[in-house]
Amino acid sequence: MKTILCYGDSNTFGLMPDLQNRYPRHIRWTGLLQERLGGAFYVVEEGLGGRTTVWDDPIEEHKNGKTYLLPCLESHRPIDLVILMLGTNDLKERFHVSSFDIASSVENLLNAIARSASGPAFEAPQVLLVCPVPIRDVGNRDLNRMLEHGFQKSLELDAYYSDIARRRGIWYLNPADQVETSDTDGIHYTPQGHAKMAELMEDMVRTIFPEP
Repeated sequence: MKTILCYGDSNTFGLMPDLQNRYPRHIRWTGLLQERLGGAFYVVEEGLGGRTTVWDDPIEEHKNGKTYLLPCLESHRPIDLVILMLGTNDLKERFHVSSFDIASSVENLLNAIARSASGPAFEAPQVLLVCPVPIRDVGNRDLNRMLEHGFQKSLELDAYYSDIARRRGIWYLNPADQVETSDTDGIHYTPQGHAKMAELMEDMVRTIFPEP
């Protein structure tokens, strides 16, 4: 059995656009991925709303993605594949970081994974780096103030993320506009968005682990 760790934020957690409730497992992309892959794979959901790459949030506590990453890798080892999808929360104006800085922070996490010995035979697990789906301005005043220039920066991430994946020789996925986000906040996936993400993820996983 192959173990897949999905390490991400609220869209990996399955937060609904009302920002209160969580989609049930059979709607979340992680749950759908498990169903599609079947018993030969074990999909670990590790999503946290507000999770950043490496930043301590001055408003929300325990959101630093690096702080929990190594304990998480160790507690679930041996891990065959880490699906890493972070960066959206780094777009918040409170962090004042550029798209370049966000990508550099993601590479910091990749370095930690590479040194973790959390894969089979105490080697590093394989990694699928996923570029966050670009966020959209839907006219929400509070979100616009919180994100400020984040809408544009989210469109810039693919160029940096794809370059990192190429340089490091790791797997890469850019869902871009294939995954539908809600018109309520322009950030969180609709049920249809989760279904599409599961489909894209399955295609990648079966490419990484082809059947004999």
